[in-house]
Amino acid sequence: MVEVLVKENDAGQRLDRFLQKTFISLPASMMYKGIRNKKIKVNRKRCEPKQILCSGDVILLFLPPEVLTERSKKQIRETKPIEVVYENHDLLIVNKPYGLLSQSDQPTWQDTLVERVRYYLWKKKEYDPENENSFSPALCNRLDRNTSGLVIAAKNAKALRILNAAMAKHKIHKSYKALVQGTFQGSFQSYTFYIKKEQTKAIVLDHPCAGYKKAQMDVSRTASEGNNTWVEVQLHTGRFHQIRAGMAHYGYPLVGDRKYGYAGKQSQYSLCAYKLEFEDLGLDLNQHVFMLSY
Repeated sequence: MVEVLVKENDAGQRLDRFLQKTFISLPASMMYKGIRNKKIKVNRKRCEPKQILCSGDVILLFLPPEVLTERSKKQIRETKPIEVVYENHDLLIVNKPYGLLSQSDQPTWQDTLVERVRYYLWKKKEYDPENENSFSPALCNRLDRNTSGLVIAAKNAKALRILNAAMAKHKIHKSYKALVQGTFQGSFQSYTFYIKKEQTKAIVLDHPCAGYKKAQMDVSRTASEGNNTWVEVQLHTGRFHQIRAGMAHYGYPLVGDRKYGYAGKQSQYSLCAYKLEFEDLGLDLNQHVFMLSY
């Protein structure tokens, strides 16, 4: 028999999802059968897969020990420091530098922004993987390796749920600065197009098509730099390479962005997520607009 204490950052999850995250060797079929046959209980009582867990609940598992292997705890390694723009007890807003991955999809440890955030919080004694069943601080928005700017990180599970829901409902507004090739016509343009990811590149169409997703963004001219133009882009959707592919489609590739048609000498493009605007999310923010000077 294995006993698991539900901790604060585990609360609010469904029982079945918590078990799947916590016990990597537990087959889903055995888990659901165990719940039906009362070999898995919560607070010594019969439970349901959809039961929402509360902090302090005790889960009892009367299952073979070989299927109750817990997920390995997150590794904490010393990293380079992060630039913190804002912090409270629920979240961090950090400035991601150019050239750094937001997070990795590899099983081995890599130096990424999320690992730097975890090390920062571990040093402050606000996060210890040994004291968590399944939660670790996570990013709520991600930027490409070669895009710099503001990224939100949740310190706890409740904040992560609130922030992810706010992102999905477009209650957090993101604005970017970019240097594009050519003279941007007019002072403002609103673009609607259709975009699809193909391997490492995005394909853009002007009309709806099967497999393509609708994309929307507003573009404002802010300054000229020689034959190029600085623009501000406000996204209304968050598609893969939306700004890079979209601006190239309308004849303004980012300066340095060879993947999307730039043919000049510069090899590093300038794209920065420089502003975040929050609607009221109930997260005790003492301000609602965060902006980098750029």
